Amino acid sequence: MHKISLIFPGYGLHNIEFLKSFIKNHITIKNTFNEASDILHDNIYYNCFKKKNNSIYLNKNMYLLTFISSIAIYRLLSQEISIKPTIIAGHSLGQYSALVCNGNILFQEALKFIKIRNKIMLLAVKNVKILTLVIIGLNYILVKKICSLISTKKKVFISIINSNEQVVITGNYSAVYSAGLIFKKQLHVKVIRLPMLITPHCLLMKNHKKKFSHYLNKITILKGNYPIISNHKATILYSKKDIYCSLVKQLYKTIQWEKSIIKIISMGVNLFIEIGPGQILTNLNKKYLNISSYSTNSDQKLSLVMDILKNYEKKNCFSNRS
Repeated sequence: MHKISLIFPGYGLHNIEFLKSFIKNHITIKNTFNEASDILHDNIYYNCFKKKNNSIYLNKNMYLLTFISSIAIYRLLSQEISIKPTIIAGHSLGQYSALVCNGNILFQEALKFIKIRNKIMLLAVKNVKILTLVIIGLNYILVKKICSLISTKKKVFISIINSNEQVVITGNYSAVYSAGLIFKKQLHVKVIRLPMLITPHCLLMKNHKKKFSHYLNKITILKGNYPIISNHKATILYSKKDIYCSLVKQLYKTIQWEKSIIKIISMGVNLFIEIGPGQILTNLNKKYLNISSYSTNSDQKLSLVMDILKNYEKKNCFSNRS
């Protein structure tokens, strides 16, 4: 019998046309965007999908698009079938998507808070030119060693460990750029620049922990429906206090995504569904041979996931009757 994990991306929306068609084809998706627009008093739907010359707006609000899309896709799936995961996980900002879909935080509260969170993170790098790169194809230990050698007063930080051979680095522009050149020109590995205005999950954020905590304390954290995992420590969050502490530490601590997935697999999970507008997490899971992982970033993929989950539900019901 399959054990399911729902995983929520923190970034990965590269095809805005896909999202336009999703909204056109599914009223639930459009309603979720309209709801978000009403909550934030900002016509997100119009500004993202109707307004011309909106590239600046899109770049500044890509985090909102990823979050809202994940919630909308989860709502759409939930209308069609009862999803009963063994555990839920979120990558970076996806932790908030996971908490909302698990019933730990209300959508409207999370939406307002991540807007504040983004402002705090922008404030942290207000006078710093920053750069974020994905390093693909190099052992994490070696990435860390090179970053340590380059870092003096101008720091390079390990932001996210997606896998042992895919690491996100961030920090001061010149230092990160120098590291990127070494990885690309000397070590001949793939380097991808992320168009980010912030430096998430690194010590540049730590000085703003108090302000972050002040606003986080205003959110009501509820008991969720299913277990959820911390993405910076790869441990299960059992209490409201655990969730609160995890969200604070996630601000400035490295995201341990590989450890999180390994922890989930150790619980017997063999089916992963990525709920969101991309498929980065699904691609990362390809290296694990004994699991199946599916994304939901097209109508075709969404239909496949629905069929898989319905089949799972039938088998589960039959097993229970037996």
